[in-house]
Amino acid sequence: MSEEKLSLLNKIKYSELISIIYIPFTVFFLELALRIKCKIELFSFFVPVLFFSLAFGLFLSFVSLFPKKEIFRKTTGAVFTFILCLYYTVEAFVNGSYQVFMTLDSIAKGTGGVLTDFSDAFFKAVTGGLPAIIAMFLPFIIFIFLIYKKFDYSVSEEKRTSALIFVFAAFMIFSVAGAKIVRSDNTMLGFYQNAYNFDNAVKSFGLITGTRLDLKYGVFGNPSDDDFIIEEPETPEVMPKPVPDNTEISEEAEPEIVYNILDIDFDTVIAQETNSSLVNVHKYISSLSGTMQNEYTGLFKGKNLILIAAESFSKEIINPDLTPTLYRLYENGFTFNDYYQPTWGGSTSTGEFSIFTGIIPTSGVGSILKLTEGSTDFTIGNKLMEEGYFSASYHNGSFDYYSRNITHTKLGYETFEAFGNGLEEKMSTLYWPASDLELFEGTISDYIDKEPFSVYYMTVSGHGFYTGFNHAMAAKNREFVKELPYSTTVQSYIAANLELEHALSFLVSELEKADIADDTVIVLTSDHYPYALEKGESWGNEEDYLSELYGFTYTDNPGRDHNALIIWSGCLENEYADMRTDVNEPTYSLDILPTLCNLFGVPYDSRLLVGRDVFSDSEAIVIWPDYNWKTKFGYYNYTTRKFVPVSEEISVEESYIENINNIVKNKIAYSKAVLNYNYFDIIEKFE
Repeated sequence: MSEEKLSLLNKIKYSELISIIYIPFTVFFLELALRIKCKIELFSFFVPVLFFSLAFGLFLSFVSLFPKKEIFRKTTGAVFTFILCLYYTVEAFVNGSYQVFMTLDSIAKGTGGVLTDFSDAFFKAVTGGLPAIIAMFLPFIIFIFLIYKKFDYSVSEEKRTSALIFVFAAFMIFSVAGAKIVRSDNTMLGFYQNAYNFDNAVKSFGLITGTRLDLKYGVFGNPSDDDFIIEEPETPEVMPKPVPDNTEISEEAEPEIVYNILDIDFDTVIAQETNSSLVNVHKYISSLSGTMQNEYTGLFKGKNLILIAAESFSKEIINPDLTPTLYRLYENGFTFNDYYQPTWGGSTSTGEFSIFTGIIPTSGVGSILKLTEGSTDFTIGNKLMEEGYFSASYHNGSFDYYSRNITHTKLGYETFEAFGNGLEEKMSTLYWPASDLELFEGTISDYIDKEPFSVYYMTVSGHGFYTGFNHAMAAKNREFVKELPYSTTVQSYIAANLELEHALSFLVSELEKADIADDTVIVLTSDHYPYALEKGESWGNEEDYLSELYGFTYTDNPGRDHNALIIWSGCLENEYADMRTDVNEPTYSLDILPTLCNLFGVPYDSRLLVGRDVFSDSEAIVIWPDYNWKTKFGYYNYTTRKFVPVSEEISVEESYIENINNIVKNKIAYSKAVLNYNYFDIIEKFE
């Protein structure tokens, strides 16, 4: 049989075949290594991971075959292999540090700060994870020392065309097969398109596919985001409880219903819109009724506001003996018994975003910078500035980390001070982490005599590490925790957070001395859960200290992200003590903005916010970026399609789950539209 009649594969020698398959198998090896390192179920979605990784590797092989000279082919292969190993290694350590995978954009925006502000964390991750780094770079090491130097990594010129055809054909086969497998399964299709989330996509289809989808949807958009499904959820059946015979049902006149919405002419908005995707967004928003005003509307009208995002704060810190001021504020304000600060995929930056905006941060670390390119008049800071409030923002960390020097003055604060642009002159000592007490002491004179004022603090004393009291604030407060029945690491975490307690004690004392505690509202929550307590080399932990702090091992999002929200004012201990109430329905950080807008009586449109005023009667839904959710009836895991009711008395129909899934999808798609289209700029023209 002549050579021309041989198959394409038979035309390629064994040595030449290595140059074709090495990169595809490198990608697949790295996908497996990443799953093992990050404790992802190895054989979950195994087939699509295999097909997609081999397809991408074949594409890189196809590109590397183009150079005619062997040295160029080897160099191209070496570069591809190195970049792959580096990317997978970075993502492995990002996941080890923050328990999520981050997009390239988020990693790029956070890298500078990690290498400067958190260089200790970076070097500890590198040194502690050296075996993992070597394992992840094994394909590159083999390539350099065996293939590059000793192996024939070439395809003869007369066979190059055959090799290119073979590789391209194999690439197409694996790509099409992988896509068909995904589209044949509703769960896979959900993660791939309908409910796409980068973290879920990486866990389901591999890092390469997750990255490809992120880049694709970032440039061309996700078609499924345009499909808003507008349905009202059905109420689950609840087993009836017996009513005592002597119960009297009083009939009262129904109060006038007033909605927290603005007069936006959506008919004109829709008529003038030429972008079909935006038309769908407008129709979705205009279909919502918004939330009603209530007995708490305007309760804090004209009062001062101090908003605090506390670094790595946890509800477990609150203790009547150890943290009496935190305990006082938590117990004597509005009490939130089922509150969460979800992990949004961007650490502190996305935590701040959720607090400021009431919108889901869908662009990772870049969300807040992207938002501030357009209108931010809807934030509570800007609403209060419009009413003549003095405003200022402070952070006892680097002024340009996460671009806060650009974003915070656009979020409703006339000035922003941090280390590097003036705050260092107001603090007597510069530790790392810096002192929250000294932060409050050095800045309170800026605003305490300038009522009404609106102030924001992003604290830092509670930042990790917590190992061995190798932490300035933990060491400072060590004597207060040395008798606590915890490991040294958990003691260190608690000691670090005691600096926030000292800061709040000082703050409340100064407000009371100035006789304005009753006229000041303090709002405090966390930027994220204390992930630096989790097991991993990034934080120097050989054990899971987070479970020790919690007193249980979490198995789901609510267990991990449960936290505390404080909304306190001196008037809730005095004049309005009878207005204090427990909020028992699920709430989360996105609810802070609409709740404050209602409490401060500022005009706002509740339809434009994903969160809800917690005092309204609207459906309470806590949404996680992976499309999991929780209502007062239970928690739904979108990945497993499993609903866990809060009690055996709850009976949930599939239609309820489907409708809440639709609501969640709508709200996430809307959040994407806000960032992608500067949606508030568009709407403001029609108010």
